[in-house]
Amino acid sequence: MRSETTAGAKPPARTAVHHLDPLLIALKVIARHFERPDSDAILTSGLPLVDGKLTVELLFRAAQRIGLKCSQLDGRLADILPVALPSILFLDGDVPAVVIREVSEDCYAVQLPNVKGIRTVQLKDLEERYSGRAIGVELVYSAPGAVMDEETRARLHTEHWFWSALRRHRKDYVSIVLAASLINLLGLAAPLFIMNVYDRVLPNKAFPTLWVLAAGLVLALVFNFVLTWARARLIDDVARHIDIRLSSTLFEKVLNMSLAVRPTSTGAFVSHISQYEFLREFFTSNTVALFTDLAFIGVFFLVIWQLSGWLVIFPALAVVIVIAAGLMLQFLIGRKLTVAQGQSAMRQGLLVETISSIETVKSLRAEGHLLRRWDDNAHATSGTSEEIKRLSSIGLNVAQLCQQLATIGIVAGGTYAFAAAEMSSGAIIATVILSSRAIAPLSQIAMTLTRARQAWLSFRLLDSIMKLPDERISTRSFVNRKVAKGGYQFSGVRFHYPHSDRNILNDVSFKAGAGEKIGIVGRIGSGKTTVARLMSGLYFATEGEILLDGVDIRQYHPQEVRNAVGFVNQEADLFDGSVKDNILLGDPEADDEALIAAAKMAGVDSFVSQHPMGYDMPTGERGSALSGGQRQAIALARVLIKKPRILILDEPTSSMDIPSERQLILHLKKAILPGQTVFVATHRQGMLELVDRLLVLEGGRLVADGPRDAILDAMKKTKVPNREN
Repeated sequence: MRSETTAGAKPPARTAVHHLDPLLIALKVIARHFERPDSDAILTSGLPLVDGKLTVELLFRAAQRIGLKCSQLDGRLADILPVALPSILFLDGDVPAVVIREVSEDCYAVQLPNVKGIRTVQLKDLEERYSGRAIGVELVYSAPGAVMDEETRARLHTEHWFWSALRRHRKDYVSIVLAASLINLLGLAAPLFIMNVYDRVLPNKAFPTLWVLAAGLVLALVFNFVLTWARARLIDDVARHIDIRLSSTLFEKVLNMSLAVRPTSTGAFVSHISQYEFLREFFTSNTVALFTDLAFIGVFFLVIWQLSGWLVIFPALAVVIVIAAGLMLQFLIGRKLTVAQGQSAMRQGLLVETISSIETVKSLRAEGHLLRRWDDNAHATSGTSEEIKRLSSIGLNVAQLCQQLATIGIVAGGTYAFAAAEMSSGAIIATVILSSRAIAPLSQIAMTLTRARQAWLSFRLLDSIMKLPDERISTRSFVNRKVAKGGYQFSGVRFHYPHSDRNILNDVSFKAGAGEKIGIVGRIGSGKTTVARLMSGLYFATEGEILLDGVDIRQYHPQEVRNAVGFVNQEADLFDGSVKDNILLGDPEADDEALIAAAKMAGVDSFVSQHPMGYDMPTGERGSALSGGQRQAIALARVLIKKPRILILDEPTSSMDIPSERQLILHLKKAILPGQTVFVATHRQGMLELVDRLLVLEGGRLVADGPRDAILDAMKKTKVPNREN
């Protein structure tokens, strides 16, 4: 086991978070114990930290990333420690301490919070401070650099993204079922009350009995009200917790999904994610209570049989007919739901594309064309929806008809039984009420089966999304590497984007030493942006290899690459918020001094200082409130604020005017650090002042590589020198 003092140095901002986050410290100690990656970037990147810290729930998620599994521990500390090691104990309330191993009997090696090094602590001393909360941590897989086999993968992913969320509330669901069962049992009170009034109170004028029965019924109704209210509150509470967990899980998947498997249509992808609403609504509504009501049909039939004997045949036949009709209708409804799902995805895709490109639509006068596509889809969707509603209404009408026919059968049959002195009038009335109560849930069976079918389709769709690979490969044991220098080497690199067979890059090979300043030039579509994306780890080469500091870039954890690389893409995507919010995305822990320094280097301060709101100036959705040059300046500041070891600029001034570009170049010359590796992909010759070497791409191939001035002179003469070896 490595000691605490051998941990690698951390960037200043990350170190601050490390010292202030006791749960992160505890997790890093355990990670080192198991020889797992322990850098802050790997453990916390992408997690919704609360005030920059891990919570217990986030601790579980962070541990799973590095092949560890956490579990809550209950019981006496003396029973926990000999078995569950290492573990995290919460002392003095909520202070986490890591118990690493047993040193001797009742003595343990413990990493105490805010204490350097590992101390030996006796069990009795831990028990005095133990708050009753503990977390056990176990290693799930450990083969360095190897992908897990299926058995180990199953162990790590025993918690399904959806079913695990429901299992967490299994006790609540048991309570909901019990409440629904009691509500159904109390539902027997009213018909039995009426039967006794007709059969015993009225013939004998037994008014004291009437009041006793009435008091009992009132008490039953009060209990029924309380149970119904409690059940509704519990269902809402469970729904809220499940909603928070599932929505966070799905959004985290969207953020961490590998770009190589990203769906081509953003709108359709959004539509697929929105299917979560159907799934959540089905499992967090009164569905559980409804199924309990359906299960109690047998209880009602048993009571009816006790009261009226053979008359139970009528409601039983009604139930069989309603269920059969519901199942037949579901076959038809299910096919329509599949069609409706596809139509909804197409409609959502068209809507998202239109809204995001509304300026282009207006400038091209393409409103009519898009409106026609929308109307065609709307007509198709409306027709499908109408057919689904029509089929569902048939099921409802069948249930109502069967309920009425069962009532007629009971009354008619009961009349003959009454004439033969086999049944009382009160029993007939009670049987009618119980029959209606038994069949009533079936009136919703068509709609319930429809919702169940929709929920199943949504589940399959979302489950397929959740099974898509992440760029953060949890099944791979990354060696704890950091990008130390910033040198690159491309060797025979070929690449094509997903859903396309055409290579964008063909046999590209070059070597860039750490600290070099290199420009990448070429015509539109020559592959400049693709090279930048490959260097930043957004995509991996289809063929060939890319080395970063002499190591295949795939051996680094993606977050370690992103931590070292500052990539400014030419789209300059911004988020709705303020200028300050967007810049701080590069380093949320940066102070105002660092913010202003980065803004000045990128030229943001020049236009922000003239706005009355300053750095609180709103950017609008995707930067719609700003000019193209202003968006690029903010995107550049967002990268400069984190002072990356490698700076990759893709057309950083394509939307800037000449004076703004000149000012930016002057600032960047001062901002670029001596050992910083810089790549600039550009069409603007002015930006080439920042570089000493040029790579020339043509048709996805590297056609020239040499000193900047030599390459530029050759290009002016329309003759590019051969690539230097």
